[in-house]
Amino acid sequence: MNQNQSDSSRPNTVLMAGVAVVILVSIGAWFYLANEPEKPQANIAPIEPVIEPIVEVPSEPLPTEPVVEPEPEPLLPPEPEPEVTVEPEPTPEPVEPAVELPRLSESDDFAKAQLNSLADGMQLGQFLIPDSLVRRFVSLVDNLAQGEVLRKQGPFKPLSEPFKAVEVSGQLYLDPDGHHRYDAYTSFLYRLDERALRDTFLLLEPLFEEAYSELGYEDSFRNRLDDAIDLILSAPELDTALALESYSVNYEYRDEDLQSLTDVEKMMLRMGPDNARKLKSTLRRFRAAMND
Repeated sequence: MNQNQSDSSRPNTVLMAGVAVVILVSIGAWFYLANEPEKPQANIAPIEPVIEPIVEVPSEPLPTEPVVEPEPEPLLPPEPEPEVTVEPEPTPEPVEPAVELPRLSESDDFAKAQLNSLADGMQLGQFLIPDSLVRRFVSLVDNLAQGEVLRKQGPFKPLSEPFKAVEVSGQLYLDPDGHHRYDAYTSFLYRLDERALRDTFLLLEPLFEEAYSELGYEDSFRNRLDDAIDLILSAPELDTALALESYSVNYEYRDEDLQSLTDVEKMMLRMGPDNARKLKSTLRRFRAAMND
């Protein structure tokens, strides 16, 4: 029985001991915390209150400037699209077939047809010898370039009226009426279109060159023609009366300078200044057309 009492009193003793320990620890902690020195607190500046200013609101609204709105830019009409012009393809010019020239010995009909076309309605029968036209023309040009006038070899018919002289106060002069013997020839040449004359010459030029080579020349017939034209253009033009001297059946110019002129230049004097100017004008226009 004593043993049981001792066993039951042991737990009570232990419990009491635990409570005592807890109380001692609590007292020690309080004592430690109660004796800890206080830390100084930082100085804190006092916060002043922020007072917002009071804005007085006017009883009436302040006048404001009117807002000017910018005028709208005018609307431009849309630019039209460029029209695309489709050019038609050029029509090629018709190519004229090359003219086949006849043989020189058979060229009279062809040459007369070209001259009749050139004459444009003017009658050539009164002026031209109808045979060997190309050869006669080449011979005429060759003689003119040398200052000679050989009528029988040329393509033109001889003048129907003879050379005339008139006597005034015992002095013989070249009769001005004799100038009219050349009127028909120079008027015919003067009326020719220089471009048509050029085209006709260029068409017949191969035949001219062939006939010219038959005379034994090796240079160009065109050069020979230029020489003849130069000589005619250089002939003097005199509007005064021309005194003559009679020797048997022939006449000579009393002025030695005139008498020393070539036969071509003397012929230009005999046809008179008006006809001479017409012939020179025709030749100048023809030469200009040849140089175009």
